[in-house]
Amino acid sequence: MKSKKIVITGAEGFIATNLIFKLSNIKGYNLFGIDSSIAKSSNKNFTKDIIKIEKIDISSSENLLNLIDGADLIVHLAAKGNVIESISNPLENFNSNAYSTLVLLETMRKANVQNIVFASTGGALMGNTVPPVNENSLPAPISPYGASKLCCEGYLSSYANSFNINSITLRFGNVYGNFSSHKKGVINKWIRNSIKNRPIEIFGDGKSTRDYIHVDDICDGIIASINRLLNNKSHTFERYHLGNNQEISLIELSNIIEEFSKKKLSRNFKGLREGEVIRNCADFSLAKKILKFKPKKEFEKEIPNLYEWIRINEFNY
Repeated sequence: MKSKKIVITGAEGFIATNLIFKLSNIKGYNLFGIDSSIAKSSNKNFTKDIIKIEKIDISSSENLLNLIDGADLIVHLAAKGNVIESISNPLENFNSNAYSTLVLLETMRKANVQNIVFASTGGALMGNTVPPVNENSLPAPISPYGASKLCCEGYLSSYANSFNINSITLRFGNVYGNFSSHKKGVINKWIRNSIKNRPIEIFGDGKSTRDYIHVDDICDGIIASINRLLNNKSHTFERYHLGNNQEISLIELSNIIEEFSKKKLSRNFKGLREGEVIRNCADFSLAKKILKFKPKKEFEKEIPNLYEWIRINEFNY
């Protein structure tokens, strides 16, 4: 049986690195990676013996057509995902996310690549819609980042209907786990501060919630989507929320880190930042029904593992 060529964008990123390890243990896949030449992640050191990664900018590269030629499916993980940075530079965020996705879809059309799994977002896309959200909830982004992901979903819908490019969009909760040293999210920041005995910053009153989902569970959802697209002969445009359907507040998160680290955290409260949602929680019932998606990792048990990974890999002790 001929191997399926899978091209992964953002291949040096956090989710992609974990996905590459999982896919490399599954027979029948020939993996190929694309990442920006300005990427700051060192994850390539972990995967260099598993996958070849070409350094290109999707939005401007003339070589993209040759790189994806013959691909059976694209996993599009490349994006600028920082909400606060998108507030500072909306145009850059649009170009990195929406415009690059349009370029990729147009190149797929020219190369006759017919399948794509797209990484979207649950929280930023839905804004302050009252949770739990699902696939019938109306997107209402409050940041340029959220708007850029909604724009991407619009292009995916149009290319599915106009050009028969099959797609599955996965709306991620707040993803955490190993190989995330370059990430600036609250969990990683607070773990680093705990290790270094530094105070943490809490924006707002600490009651804001997130729906945290382990990267292993996200990868399982991506792999299920890959299999669904490659085994589905009919025209497909689908969207699924991947989360835990569990709200955890910032105060609760800080308490969890304190409890297992046995180190008291000094908390500095600051004003809520523009573009940040108050609550985030997703109902993953549809993904459970269609993709057989069910999170296996328990947040309270996995955060200590991430703490150790950061301590060893970032601080070397």
